[in-house]
Amino acid sequence: MRSLSPQLLTLVLLFAALWPRSALSEQVLSIDHVMFPVYNNIALLTQIEPLWQAWEQGRVERRKPNNLFSGIYYHSRDWYVEYLSNVPSQPYWSNAVYVVVPKQYWDFYATPAWRSEHFLIPEFGSGFQLVSPDYPYLNSRINSEETYRGFTLLISPALAKTLKNVAGQRWQLPANVQVDQRLKHRHDMGVINEHKKLIAPLLQANPILRDYL
Repeated sequence: MRSLSPQLLTLVLLFAALWPRSALSEQVLSIDHVMFPVYNNIALLTQIEPLWQAWEQGRVERRKPNNLFSGIYYHSRDWYVEYLSNVPSQPYWSNAVYVVVPKQYWDFYATPAWRSEHFLIPEFGSGFQLVSPDYPYLNSRINSEETYRGFTLLISPALAKTLKNVAGQRWQLPANVQVDQRLKHRHDMGVINEHKKLIAPLLQANPILRDYL
């Protein structure tokens, strides 16, 4: 078998060095948090809070991220769960996984539904949103000393396919994400703990996840 000439070998090595890393290997997708919005229902948050507190693991807190929304947050080392009460003028939010993606890839979505300095929504109902690594309140920053790591995210095959190709790149799902064949839509998802008990969604009709109640 003929060996490569020195000139051709140099070109091959240069091409490999310049080829995007994502084209050669898959990166593990980083999840920041999982949001479960409820329509103008702060009362539901007050019911969920003691249910989360009863587990006596992780950190649970109530806060208002801005003047429009009120939320309850269940923190872990890997990512946190957010229950958010929206307002009557914004009924179009749906369950979403927030994934950390470098902004150099954001232009893959030429006409996103919404984009700000730190967040991008490709389309409402897509089941995921992008978060900038520069966002000052990333879970990796605010919960770096949290020890609890019991959450598992259940997602549909449809969302899994989408997440593996977010922003035109190749990604692996993290170990604490499982695909459940019974979930059909990209916004169908749930979070269970290490006891296989449902953490979210709670107090809402969701027969697909009945095994975890």
